[in-house]
Amino acid sequence: MKHISRRFEKNDILRIVRALAIIRPSFIALQMPMSEEDEVFVEKCFQRSLIELDKLVSFSGTPTVAWRRTGEICLVGPEFCMLTGWEKEELVGRRKYIYELFENQSVVEYWENFANHAFENTTQSVYSHCVLLKPSGAPVPCTFCFSIRRDIMDLPSLVIGASPSRAPPS
Repeated sequence: MKHISRRFEKNDILRIVRALAIIRPSFIALQMPMSEEDEVFVEKCFQRSLIELDKLVSFSGTPTVAWRRTGEICLVGPEFCMLTGWEKEELVGRRKYIYELFENQSVVEYWENFANHAFENTTQSVYSHCVLLKPSGAPVPCTFCFSIRRDIMDLPSLVIGASPSRAPPS
């Protein structure tokens, strides 16, 4: 929320808050019955998913990034780093969030899309346009899709984003 209040205008903040309000009750309802052992098990499964996804990404030529439902980046492919100019070490393990790499309008649209699809059929991907930001702040217009994987408790857990192509200049 600190990031949002520093970076966005009131209208965009309201759109993001509305999107989060859509999914919040479902998250609370699904997390309430979880024990500490459940949470540990879910995290172990999450880490295992990352290991498997890392293998898959290493064989793909598609710019790919994966993040937790909170937006915290947990895996990046080398092609994503080439596309954006970010180093892997700057993104993974440093509490860097995917929405910090989007320009403002892309952040708002991402949260609205995530809220609309978080509890839908997970076999579908969400296709969209976004503008990524290089470390210098330079824009990188892209088309991308993201898929939401759920954990064993049926909570959205891992979001996998891939940019199959760079958007043509406007």
